[in-house]
Amino acid sequence: MRRLIVKLILRLFFRVKVKGWENWENAGEGVLIAPNYVSFIDPLILAAFLPEKVPFAIERRLTKKRFAGLFLPIADTHILDADAPLSLKYFLNLLKNGGRCVIFPELQPTTIGNPMKVSQGVAMIADHTKAKILPIHIKGTERTPFSRIQHKRGVRFFSEVTITVFPVQNLNIPEGLTGSKRNAAAGRALERIMDEASLAARRKRKPFWDILLDARREFGGNVRIFSDAGAKPVTYNGFITRILLIEEALRRQNLEGDNIGVLLPTSLGGVISMYALQKIGKVPAMLNFSLGPRSLVNCCRTASIRTVVSSRRFIELGKLEALSQAIEEAGIRIFWLEDAAQLITTGKKLSAALRTFFLRSNLVSPEAEEKPAVVLFTSGSEGAPKGVVLSYKNLNTNHAQMFTRVDFYRSDRVLNAMPIFHSFGLCGVFMPVSLGFFVYLYPSPLHYKTIAAICYDERITLLFATDTFLAGYAKAASDNYDFATMRLLVQGGEKLRASTQQTWFERFNVRITEGYGVTEASPVVANNYYAHHKTGTVGTIVAGLQYRLEPVDGVHDGGRLWLKGDNIMLGYLRISNPGVLEPPKDGWYDTGDIVHIDDEGYVTILGRAKRFAKIGGEMISLAAVEEAIYEIWPEEQHAVTMMHGANRETLTAVTTMTDMKRDDLRQKLSDLGMAEIAIPKKLIHMETIPLLGNGKTSYVELDEMLKSMSAEE
Repeated sequence: MRRLIVKLILRLFFRVKVKGWENWENAGEGVLIAPNYVSFIDPLILAAFLPEKVPFAIERRLTKKRFAGLFLPIADTHILDADAPLSLKYFLNLLKNGGRCVIFPELQPTTIGNPMKVSQGVAMIADHTKAKILPIHIKGTERTPFSRIQHKRGVRFFSEVTITVFPVQNLNIPEGLTGSKRNAAAGRALERIMDEASLAARRKRKPFWDILLDARREFGGNVRIFSDAGAKPVTYNGFITRILLIEEALRRQNLEGDNIGVLLPTSLGGVISMYALQKIGKVPAMLNFSLGPRSLVNCCRTASIRTVVSSRRFIELGKLEALSQAIEEAGIRIFWLEDAAQLITTGKKLSAALRTFFLRSNLVSPEAEEKPAVVLFTSGSEGAPKGVVLSYKNLNTNHAQMFTRVDFYRSDRVLNAMPIFHSFGLCGVFMPVSLGFFVYLYPSPLHYKTIAAICYDERITLLFATDTFLAGYAKAASDNYDFATMRLLVQGGEKLRASTQQTWFERFNVRITEGYGVTEASPVVANNYYAHHKTGTVGTIVAGLQYRLEPVDGVHDGGRLWLKGDNIMLGYLRISNPGVLEPPKDGWYDTGDIVHIDDEGYVTILGRAKRFAKIGGEMISLAAVEEAIYEIWPEEQHAVTMMHGANRETLTAVTTMTDMKRDDLRQKLSDLGMAEIAIPKKLIHMETIPLLGNGKTSYVELDEMLKSMSAEE
């Protein structure tokens, strides 16, 4: 009776919903029930709503809480700590004999919102008893006063709580491990199960427009979410109103085709245009304005683009007249946003503002989630750009994967200066909207001093950038206080140099979180977050992503990385077959990267397959040689490539360092332990090394320049 009364009270206050009861019924015997731990009230809610009374393992401090008097009488509780060996023996015997019990793997409520340290002891109990793991995810109690999460907003008693029961799983521990190595492997296996449950529970299953409306409902229409240079901050309601106005202007254009080109910078106008296109059922194809006119037109043809949305002011300020002229000469129409502004009357503004308040999101639709959300184009650093078609499911999955790895706070303020035609730049658009924190949009990552000033003036706490840009920001900062509020730096797109990490740590007391991603994976594949960090690696592969390594001739300690998961693209669009989607075969995507993955799951990038050269029967990583040169001379630009001569290829180093000598290069690389076969035989000096819009070296352009130089000799 007491349990029933408590259940009714909890249902009244928290409107508790339970999903996945069939997984509870199908779990069988010998089951360790493993919930996430969001607040001190979680055990009480579980004890009241589980379909049967099962033993609970609780930490001693929970028994001292005021509301424990409600929990203890309705559950069979046992204290689990080092001072209670009989309790441990009880659970071991219970699981061995086919029973069930509840043990929170984290042992105490999270303070960050994400799963915290998973106890090896809990994993050892499951491993020793051969128990199955039944993961349960609790969502909603993080908003209550019983939560210990820092930086939370909107504390409320009447919070909707959802309990999701997932299918039972087994600990996957490699055979032959014993002792401490087996215990550590068991802990990692249990942590992986908990992360995948968190991923599945947190993943949004709607198009971005509906997610925007849900976020507005959750966080409040007057919460500021965007601002850009020279503009006032925009709230959820203001942002939605602007989308409605641009949507109406776009509908009037009778846009042809499914894919619409977007040639805009990282700005409020660019973000609004993306949302407006998606709302009318079109797919924004993000065009790279750092490409040449010919390459840009080829991108349009690859994706069968007939209309491009752009801005005259952007074209003028960016001196991109050659691009707009090439687009129009190719017979592709340009819709200028300035023309849309002339169509927006005062009456339409009032109408859109009024409609904003009454808009509600649609229900979850699997068909809508599978639709294309955006088309991006690969950087073309080593070949012709390809169109990458990403669905809402791909991007929503990757956002949830990032959220299970990186601790985002509602109080965070993000600076997004990465171009929105790059997958890294999109991370700073759609995901923050769903999480309710503020984003400052800036059109160019190359304005180093300006960005350092913005970080100080806007109290920026989170920044996405590449190594090249981070090194530039640190160098341009006039004072250490420029980044005094910086809490989290997420670096990707290229290798993080040790000198960049050291500079940020010593000057600004910030350790950079290095990630590895590819556009085709939406983009994050792995990252080095603080709970699991290993220098020299890019961390461990995110939850929900399968991988395999294929052997590569001449590479003895690594393989070619293949990936499969819900964040992997729908497929490619190629210039050889315009508009026709080529999905990955059997869902597996070949990254083209050669990597090493150690026993703990940490990934070390050895280099691109195309960036390996076979010299004297050995496979040499050009990226590794390049990285070593940067380690010696971090202040200059360097690149390593194979220069094609009349009769042979020569390993060549290109540098902007005017006083570098080939003998000095050879000696210093030898001192670092590099084999003679991997030391460049030729050294070329250049004023600048060509870069792509994301800061990576453009090897295609560099090789063309070297070919011209070779032909002139």
